[in-house]
Amino acid sequence: MVTFYANDDDIKIAPEDLSKLFTRENPQADDNIDLLMRQRSNGNTARAKLLGKQYTADLIDCVWTKAPQDVDAAAFELQLKLLFAYVVHRIISDYSPNAIIENSVLSSFFENLEDADPQLSKDINNNGAFSLYVLLHRSGEENAEKIGKIFADSCNAGAGSDCNLLGESAYARFLSACTQRMLAAEFVED
Repeated sequence: MVTFYANDDDIKIAPEDLSKLFTRENPQADDNIDLLMRQRSNGNTARAKLLGKQYTADLIDCVWTKAPQDVDAAAFELQLKLLFAYVVHRIISDYSPNAIIENSVLSSFFENLEDADPQLSKDINNNGAFSLYVLLHRSGEENAEKIGKIFADSCNAGAGSDCNLLGESAYARFLSACTQRMLAAEFVED
């Protein structure tokens, strides 16, 4: 389970121990149990697990271009994957029909990533750029240009590097692909 989300109230992620959603101390436990049962019966939890798995496969294959000459290729690839993980998180948060589905997709995504590539999972969890993207989003000033700047800075690109434009392009590409994948999941809203 990913630790950098576990206690962040602003990101709407459930506690690392999902059973806390259903304890007697939680005043919404009965509602959460009812919601979980509805999500299971209408197939949404199965869709969520599959979607998380699909996003993981997409993340592994998301490197679509080579690094500029002034940027380390390994750092560039990691930053592309980190940007993709951020976009996945954002799209899931923005488009999930409810918190149960949001948590199910994110859990599936990160669990599948841990299984598929433990080192990449660790690298993504320990990289500060993710937090910078989240802070930019929370500020309400998120746009491709600002994402591109964070991306280029995270790659240690020089001032005249094409890395900014590549970050902007990657962000737009990832937003489109992740949104299409989320909408194709066809979650039932009730």
